[in-house]
Amino acid sequence: MNLDFSKLTVYTNSLLAYRLFVLGQNNPLLAPQIIPKLEENGLYLAAANLAEKLKTSYSREELNNARKTITEKKNQIGQTKNLQNRNALKELFIQLGDLYFKYGDLVEAYAAYYKAHENNQTQEALNYANSWVTCMILSNNYMHYKVINVSPKDSDVKGYQKWLLLSAIRNYVRMDYKNFLIDLLQIDTNHLESVDFITSYFDLSKYFAIASLITKLPKDIIEILQNPFIIRILDADSSVLETLNCYIDYDFVQLIQKSQLLIIELERDVISAPLISQIKEKVINTLLKQYIINFKRMSLVSLANLLNLKQFEAQMLVENLIKTEGLNYVIDPIEMIIHEKYTNEQQQIRQCHQLGITVLKALDHKYFQILQDQK
Repeated sequence: MNLDFSKLTVYTNSLLAYRLFVLGQNNPLLAPQIIPKLEENGLYLAAANLAEKLKTSYSREELNNARKTITEKKNQIGQTKNLQNRNALKELFIQLGDLYFKYGDLVEAYAAYYKAHENNQTQEALNYANSWVTCMILSNNYMHYKVINVSPKDSDVKGYQKWLLLSAIRNYVRMDYKNFLIDLLQIDTNHLESVDFITSYFDLSKYFAIASLITKLPKDIIEILQNPFIIRILDADSSVLETLNCYIDYDFVQLIQKSQLLIIELERDVISAPLISQIKEKVINTLLKQYIINFKRMSLVSLANLLNLKQFEAQMLVENLIKTEGLNYVIDPIEMIIHEKYTNEQQQIRQCHQLGITVLKALDHKYFQILQDQK
């Protein structure tokens, strides 16, 4: 398998390098193509990590220099521990975390930022929170995400805007779409110059679409689309706005098809990839529920065709949705239709109707026999 780097130009080089590193960890056979990209962006520890997975030797002067710089910082930390100066230790651990992150070791960077947090004697964590949460997201490790407390800080407005974005993505990967949107809608485009330090507007537009489809009614999305930061996000991919417009217009046939394409796009995103099966299930269930409640009855065959599923798969999907969401619908296994539950009066009328059809068929059959006998 060869990587087509031309299709990955929506990312900056540094972001692309980190994403490629995550890809290489999961697909070691791609490592020979990825290592040069890591080296271009100074991620020598990441390159050494992938080389080790391939069981090949890796030696670079830049790697040795990186390790030397890290060792010097560790020596500083050791000396400061003897002085029992926790504030100085916090700053040194932040610097150590920054070095590990600069050279591509997410695990050690995460550990260093955690040590900084342990030595934090104040409530303010913004000076290391952004880097720490970035490590959490890229390494898919959220063991300590609850311990970080960040509040608006006048002296670092841009830093706080970055925190809002990182907090939003952290909520996205936890599938807390309500708080994802709350964070996202607080972002001021005047103070967030770029999102490329962790994601791209291209992918962020898709996160926004998923969260909106799952948590918002069509009328609510119309208002959100006026938000300046959301406008900036959607400019990166017009197909996402088309998908949301289908939802607003209740065009569920087009919406289901476009949302499936949206999920396919997310499969290549390292942030979304670990969650893709849950995202797919959540989106399909949400849209299917919205679709079904617009009809009193529908064919199970047509629904299966719409979802590109086999008939029995569509039937199981609907049965599960009826059970989990408490929908007032049932599946008729004989006629293979989905319909609203009948009231007692409707059931009696239906039974009378069915009885009448049965009697008429019997009379027709009897009349036909009489005609045959007269011949």
